[in-house]
Amino acid sequence: MGTTIGNVLISYDVSAKNPEVKAALLKLNYYEAFNQDGKNYNLPNTTLFHQNKSSDQAMVDMKKVCRDLNVTLEKAVAVKASEFVGL
Repeated sequence: MGTTIGNVLISYDVSAKNPEVKAALLKLNYYEAFNQDGKNYNLPNTTLFHQNKSSDQAMVDMKKVCRDLNVTLEKAVAVKASEFVGL
């Protein structure tokens, strides 16, 4: 189980309303980018970052947002992120 609190990435595919899903997650303090060494790195379109969640909590947030928006969560993965490399 993903219970360790820290940096987490969640990547997902939804059946519709991606802009609304993303906006709802951004309101929950997820980010579209991460900053490292003073440089900002944008994440792929359906990947978000949170600094203080577990992977379990991120998945709960994702499922709730989809349920609230009546959207099918087609697939998702949430992982603890301890090291970043960006382009």
